[in-house]
Amino acid sequence: MGNVSIDLGLENIWKSWFKFKKGKIKTLELDRFQYFLEKNINELWRDLNSVDYRHGGYQKFTVNDNKRREISVAAIRDRVVHRLLYEYLVDIFDKNFIEDVWSCRKNKGLIGAIEKTQEFLEKYPRSFVWRSDVRKFFDSVDHECIKNILTRTVSDPQAVNLIEKIINSYSVSSGFSISESGGGA
Repeated sequence: MGNVSIDLGLENIWKSWFKFKKGKIKTLELDRFQYFLEKNINELWRDLNSVDYRHGGYQKFTVNDNKRREISVAAIRDRVVHRLLYEYLVDIFDKNFIEDVWSCRKNKGLIGAIEKTQEFLEKYPRSFVWRSDVRKFFDSVDHECIKNILTRTVSDPQAVNLIEKIINSYSVSSGFSISESGGGA
C-alpha cells in the first residue's frame, strides 16, 4: 500500500520542476517562473515543508481544435506540486492498472496505445475499436469519493494533506473564461 512517505526534499522538487517543464511551450508565465527559478523553488520547498502551501486558483479558457473543450490550468507553481504528487502516487497505483491503460503512465502514451491497437486489429481483423473520453470527468466526479479512495490507500499525512488541498482547490465555477483557438495548455 502507500506506506512510503512523500519526498518533499529540495532535490525532489527540482526534479519535479524539470519533469514538469519538459516539452512545455514557452509562455510568459513560464518565463517569469524561470527568471526567478531558484527563489520560486526554494519558496515552494519552504511552503511544502512548513505546511504553508496553498493551492492557487485556475485559469479557464476554451480550446477549439478537433472539438470544443474548456481547459482549467493551475499556476506553474501548483503544477510543479501536481507533478511531485503524481510521481509519488504513480508508484503506489500503477501496479493496480491493467496493462492496456495508456494515459498518464510511465512508459506508455499515445504512440504505444496506437501500436497496441494496430496489433489487436491485425490479430482480430473483424474487431472494432472504441475510443472514449469522459466529458468533464473531474467536474462531474464526486471529489469526496476521490479523496476517500486516495486516503484509504495513501497513509502518509503530508501526501494526504497535498491530495486534499489540490482536490479542494478545484471547483467547476473557479477561474475565468477567455476564448482561444488552436493549441492546448
